Amino acid sequence: MQSPDRTVITTVGRSHTDDMRLRTRRYLITQAVRVACVLLAVLLPVEPVWKIGFIVGSVVLPWFGVVAANAGPAVDRTRATALVVDQVEPLPMTALPPGRVIDAD
Repeated sequence: MQSPDRTVITTVGRSHTDDMRLRTRRYLITQAVRVACVLLAVLLPVEPVWKIGFIVGSVVLPWFGVVAANAGPAVDRTRATALVVDQVEPLPMTALPPGRVIDAD
């Protein structure tokens, strides 16, 4: 059994920098979709039902973006073990010609 202060390399999560980069990217994508919703609601000549849908999207998306960005580190699926089982063919044995000495000692 492993002691609690050791970390198995196969279960290590993302680094803090990578995690912050991922969360920032998610937030920016959410905000870009929000801006698109606002622009579509204002600029498109569509029925009021669609405009209301775009406005609701632009109101809900900031909340969703903040919750997703502040949710904490993203959890990746990790393998249960580092053991990789592959069927490897054995290398062919090379025969030495008779009478040849490899090591003279």
